[in-house]
Amino acid sequence: MAFENDTSASAADEATEWLIRVRENPENDEVRDAFNAWIFASAENRREWEKTCQAWRAVGVARTSRSRVASGQRGRTNSHGAKSKIATAFATAGLALCLIAFAGPSMLIRMQADYQTGTGQTRSVDLADGSRVILGPDSALLLAFSDSRRGVVLLKGQAFFDIARDENKPFEVDGGGLTIAVLGTGFDLDLGENRSVVALAHGSIEASSLSGQRVLAPGDVLTLDRHTGGISEAKVDVADIGAWREGRLAVVNQPIGAVIAEIQRYHPAWISVPDQSLADQKVTGIYDLKAPDEALGALVDPYGGKVRKISAYLRIVSRF
Repeated sequence: MAFENDTSASAADEATEWLIRVRENPENDEVRDAFNAWIFASAENRREWEKTCQAWRAVGVARTSRSRVASGQRGRTNSHGAKSKIATAFATAGLALCLIAFAGPSMLIRMQADYQTGTGQTRSVDLADGSRVILGPDSALLLAFSDSRRGVVLLKGQAFFDIARDENKPFEVDGGGLTIAVLGTGFDLDLGENRSVVALAHGSIEASSLSGQRVLAPGDVLTLDRHTGGISEAKVDVADIGAWREGRLAVVNQPIGAVIAEIQRYHPAWISVPDQSLADQKVTGIYDLKAPDEALGALVDPYGGKVRKISAYLRIVSRF
């Protein structure tokens, strides 16, 4: 057990060092290649990388809150002035570094991705082993092939995977806290803001996270809450899995806010949902992604919601 803790501590330190190196060398191919080698070396490295970015982001949020309090005390004491300046600089640097991982499309994703799509775009990627990946809008994919390994990382967005069978070399997909091991199968992986969803169309897959492992059968949908680590499972019609490839968004018992995040990938305007109670409302339905404004209306109208077009670049969705 002590050995495992030491390994985790080492990975955490390395993740922090890589965050700094990537920030300082955004266009350096050698840094990119070395970072990719490190992050693919183990699932522990990938977990510590996500935790490190989340921690930096939290430092920035905490600093914003503290600054309001500090402003009211300014002039009373300067006893900790030097330390405060150092802490502020440290937090500011941390927040800037974290933006590499969270801003989209981020510098980090641009450095890592082998394939990307923009708003409303899809892309078919044929892999060297005969597998095919269809990238959804606003998505990014990184290849991780070697002589002994077949694999990819979904860095952001959504993709449908049709994996060629090779019993001697299983295929592995990483993304959003999930690792999916397959032989030959078809499945959809969707990385939302706070959740990761995998749905199996045909074949069999094993999905694993820090919460454990699950083996999925066709029609199974597994959702990972990345904040709590909680896992939920559901059943859907196989025909609805990956329906976005045909311009349809099939939703089963999902919050309106999460569905709007899906539609956002197809909409050129920024969509704001200030009404949290509306965003939390669970819905089930099928929506037309070829007409995102109409899809928004169909989504929220039954619950008293309205879509207000403020400009070509902004939509506000609320009950008021």
